[in-house]
Amino acid sequence: MNTIEKYDGELIERSPANFEMPPESASDSTSALAAAVLRRWYIVAITFLVMCAIGIPAIWLLIDPLYDVTGAIKVAPILSNILTGEADKGEISNYQSFMNTQAEMILSPQVVQRVADDLAGKNLTFFEDQASGIGAKLRRKLENTKTKPDPANILKQAKYDGIITSAAIRNTELVKVTAKSDKPEEAKRIVDAFIQAYMLVEVASSLRGQGQKLTVLENERKVLAEKLENQREAIGQLGQEYGSVTLDGRHDMMLQRVSSLLGELTKAEAKRMNLETQIKLLEENKPSSPPDELMRMREEYINADITVQEITRQLAQLEQDQILSGQMMVQGNPLLLQKQEFVKAFQLRLDEKRREVGKKFDERMSKQVDKVNNEKLTGARLQLKQTLAYENRLREILAKEDTQTVELGRKQLAIDEIEDQLASTKELYGTMGRRIQELEMERKRPARVSIAYNADIASVRDKRVKYTMALVFGALACGVVAAILRDKADLSVHTPEDVVRRIGIRIIGTTTSLQTGKKALFSRQMAEDYQTIRANLGLLDGGGMPEKLVVTGPSMRDGKTTFAINLATSLSRSGKKVLLVDGDLRKPDIGRLLDIPRDSRYLQDVLSGSTLLEDAVCVVSSAGLHVLAADSHSSTDPYELLASPQAAKQIDKIGEKYDHVIIDSPPVLAFPDALLWAKMAGAVILTGFAGHTTSPDLKETKERLSEIGVRILGTVLSNVPVSHSYYRYGYDYHAQGGRAAQSARNAAGRPLLLPMDKPGQKPDDSVL
Repeated sequence: MNTIEKYDGELIERSPANFEMPPESASDSTSALAAAVLRRWYIVAITFLVMCAIGIPAIWLLIDPLYDVTGAIKVAPILSNILTGEADKGEISNYQSFMNTQAEMILSPQVVQRVADDLAGKNLTFFEDQASGIGAKLRRKLENTKTKPDPANILKQAKYDGIITSAAIRNTELVKVTAKSDKPEEAKRIVDAFIQAYMLVEVASSLRGQGQKLTVLENERKVLAEKLENQREAIGQLGQEYGSVTLDGRHDMMLQRVSSLLGELTKAEAKRMNLETQIKLLEENKPSSPPDELMRMREEYINADITVQEITRQLAQLEQDQILSGQMMVQGNPLLLQKQEFVKAFQLRLDEKRREVGKKFDERMSKQVDKVNNEKLTGARLQLKQTLAYENRLREILAKEDTQTVELGRKQLAIDEIEDQLASTKELYGTMGRRIQELEMERKRPARVSIAYNADIASVRDKRVKYTMALVFGALACGVVAAILRDKADLSVHTPEDVVRRIGIRIIGTTTSLQTGKKALFSRQMAEDYQTIRANLGLLDGGGMPEKLVVTGPSMRDGKTTFAINLATSLSRSGKKVLLVDGDLRKPDIGRLLDIPRDSRYLQDVLSGSTLLEDAVCVVSSAGLHVLAADSHSSTDPYELLASPQAAKQIDKIGEKYDHVIIDSPPVLAFPDALLWAKMAGAVILTGFAGHTTSPDLKETKERLSEIGVRILGTVLSNVPVSHSYYRYGYDYHAQGGRAAQSARNAAGRPLLLPMDKPGQKPDDSVL
């Protein structure tokens, strides 16, 4: 889609426009739907014509006027009691439910089979060509065959299709049978046949049902009599052991005894646990430290030893003598030293003797403590043994008493349950006796169901006109819906309004599609498009067009390279010093499109610092445009190169030397290079190609750029039809005659780059 050619022609400057779109309102949504329908008008027309061409003839060919033929039976809600003469409902508990049941019974398989047998030999066309639905009728007419299926199956199918129905009429005593047919006489015979067949089945079923009920009730009554006798015998056997069937008092006494035994057992268990704890403590007998009383006794025992006392007395005399000698002799006197040695020797002797006496005390006390503990341990073990024997005896008695109590309780429950069953059986036995008497009398009452009136025409319906009008409006609605759905399924953007409505990005400008305008004026229109874009960039919030600008798009073939070249060319022609950088290091195209010499230095060399910018920049003299191309054969990893701190510093240095730096980057959704370029430049223009770029891709591109804090200036949509461009009304404004028009017509078949002056030619100021 990025076809690249060059156009000659004149350009005319236009005033800038504001491309911010207001928020979408309800009227805008309605207008968008209308626009979608108009865009897909051919789908509406085709759908409408096809549905009408097929449906209208089918309606008038296959649908005939329908006659509703109705007959009815009467169901008496109240019958007189044969004994008392009073009115009652007989067997009906809910009259409406009974009526609904009878309506279902009229179309039961038994009745349907009787009707089929009665009408099978009457040569009714209903059984010869009865097709349900338009599709079945159309298939029957196209095949031109007449089949004769089973009449009963035809009647069942007519019932399922709603051709033959029966329903209870609310607030009346009638159940109506209705048949829909285009042959009323046949419908009358069918309805009457259903009523007669139902009456025969109902009378036979009523008599047979009453006889069956009497037989069942009498048999059940005999069974209940035997059951009553068995239940009485069972109660007597259960109460024979205790001489009574009321065991509640005895059961309460046993429960109290069990409760008392449980309390005694709990006390025995507590005593046993206490004894076990005492024995465990006596067996361990490992105190962490001796008691204070034991320490005092030990100290007194040591001090009372004669040897300790004598040594202590001698040590005191020696220490006193040492103190006196120390006052009379100088330090270092041999005699003084000898006395000090005596004091130390006696001190050691005293300590040793105290340890010996303390050890002897410990041995005597240990033997005495062991003797006391053994006596206590023996007594505690004896008590534990007695307590365990008492506890086990209690458990045996409690288990026996508990078992007897549970058995007595179960026996009482069994007696109560059988007594309840006996009472229920008695009640049921009496009810059955009364019901048998009632049924014998009901057999002598008049019939509840009778014929209200025979079949007759109730109404005539011709729906062909209504169906035709419905088909016309339905076909139109289907066409509109199909057009809207087809337009909704198309995710690509076609107009600037699509971008603003779906993505929420402002439109900076558009470029006109070559296929939708007059080719003779195309070069002029394209130049005006780019001048409008340049003017809008100069009026952006924040002080106009940024010095460093990245041009990118969601995916390949979105027109970003063409736009970058043309924007840089337009800025250069306006007198700005512009550098066009081919930032697509993976698939560089700018060098090839602008015929950059192959022996030049490239962007990779500048970013890595191996080459100066002045040595790598090529100047397109015809437009005064500086170009920094990329090497397509470089082995350097593009991402690693752009992610290095050196690259950002080089781009900042480059920006200081030019008024504007336009960077053509790879697609955002294809490689991370575009995000690195956008971060370095700080400002981005997104490009889209009408009919190719999709709104999800454009939205995701916007989100990725917003996540890294890059300023998105707006979107430029290429290949836009003239009717949707922002200067659509000025397209035919210029004169089409003369040499300029002829030149434009000659240029209509050549590519989409802005015109560049030939070498040595002075730029035309009128187009800048």
